[in-house]
Amino acid sequence: MLRAVIAVGAALAALMLTGCQADRADPAAARTAGTDPIEPRPADAPNPAEPPGGVPPGGAGLPAPLTPAAPGPAAPKAGAPRAGAAASRPATPGAAAPKPSPAKTAPKAAGPPGRQLRVSLTGYSYHDNSPAGSPEVCCGVLHENAGGRGTYADPITVAVPGSGSGMDWKPGTRFYLPKLQRYVIVEDSGASSGENHLDVWIDGRDGSRSATDDCMDRITGRSTAELNPPPGRPVLAGPIFSGGKCRLPS
Repeated sequence: MLRAVIAVGAALAALMLTGCQADRADPAAARTAGTDPIEPRPADAPNPAEPPGGVPPGGAGLPAPLTPAAPGPAAPKAGAPRAGAAASRPATPGAAAPKPSPAKTAPKAAGPPGRQLRVSLTGYSYHDNSPAGSPEVCCGVLHENAGGRGTYADPITVAVPGSGSGMDWKPGTRFYLPKLQRYVIVEDSGASSGENHLDVWIDGRDGSRSATDDCMDRITGRSTAELNPPPGRPVLAGPIFSGGKCRLPS
């Protein structure tokens, strides 16, 4: 009995050994059976399961960490204007256009016009005054002596016929003389009698007697005058004779 058991065991061992030798001798047969033989890998051969460059950070078998993408341009803030938006934005409806500056005009008279008169116009000077060689007047209003620049605020002295209370025009009466472009004021008497005679002070103390006589001849004659004129009339300011010459409108 014991011999029979030993014989059966030897037979089974022989069968197992025969199968193993058959598998080593024919790898193709093993593949045909569905099992690939396992071949040893050299120590320096790369592992096909690992990514190039070795084991990724984090250990074998873990995915490599993601590299953050480069930041793109920041989105515009809500309500912020785009570049160039102001240049292309249409004008606000209803916006008023700038008004053009009004054209400059000559100053207007600051009051109603005075009364127009026809007058006999003459002149007297420093040389033929009474007394001669002086600027004395009988009844100054704005000036102690004959003078003035011909403006509304500083009219030139004018003499009229009569004297005292019998003067043709009372002291302080104003006229505007377009021929001379001066305002005048009654401050003297002694002019020769005549209809609306106005004898205008020309000064002339810095000129000769002949030069001042020539200037007076140029203004003598019938002319127009405005009684009680308003300010704002054209004015050639200054004495009628000054600087050695007669100063009249051209």
